[in-house]
Amino acid sequence: MIIKTLMLPDPPIVSVRDKLVEAFKKVNTRGIGRVIVTNESIEGIISTRDLLTFVTERCEEGCDRGDIFALIEKQVAQVMTPRPVYAYEDDDVIDALTLMVARNFGALPVLNREKKVSGIVTERELLLIFQDLDELFPVKKFMTKKVSTVYEDVPVFEAVKLMIRRGFRRLPIVDDQNKVKGIITAADALKLFTKAVVKSDPDMFFSKKVSQVATKDVLTIDPEKSINEAASTMIMKKVGSLLVLKEDGTVGGIITERDLIIALHYQLHIRGE
Repeated sequence: MIIKTLMLPDPPIVSVRDKLVEAFKKVNTRGIGRVIVTNESIEGIISTRDLLTFVTERCEEGCDRGDIFALIEKQVAQVMTPRPVYAYEDDDVIDALTLMVARNFGALPVLNREKKVSGIVTERELLLIFQDLDELFPVKKFMTKKVSTVYEDVPVFEAVKLMIRRGFRRLPIVDDQNKVKGIITAADALKLFTKAVVKSDPDMFFSKKVSQVATKDVLTIDPEKSINEAASTMIMKKVGSLLVLKEDGTVGGIITERDLIIALHYQLHIRGE
């Protein structure tokens, strides 16, 4: 199977000369979480994590309207990862999967034969491969059992700093009995910051608690279910993770898209592909 069959066409793109505000507006287009930076050819890539890291580094002590305006007026070249790794439309999907697992990439820009950006392949598209595989492994084999959480009254900005520091994309939110009440993702936080930028109101971001931003309807899965079923649920529901809950409603584990592509790579490897 070649990448062109799975890639998302027409990914979000900004020019290397654009202001950073354009990247904030486009980064979560179609849930991709990345913006490709181009000039005559591909120049860089900016992820949700890149943008949130940029914000946390410059707003450690808070940001007022002037600070935010100065921040978003920077050029995208100051934030992007230059010379990104990419794939071509006719490359084998398995090669892309191996590269993403080995280099810990969440996505790869895709170029056509003229070396112009034509698409992007993310972890979620690769999960479609599970449809053609036998159900060999349960969720519990690949899920993370020790899960970091935040309490309901924690500020969004503090949750973002925790995600950046520990390399997470999401945090379950718990009450004082450690029972799950929601989940906040890096994408949620960035959408809130972008809204604050558009409204020119920093308090819309810096005064919010995670409970005010959280997705309350948290999707869960039985740890004995197959990773194939987990992949199917994530694709259908357009989410990046599923929680595993204990009988008392506390967190017993989490399985993410990243966990599943590692599992996918493992399963294809033992199958000899």
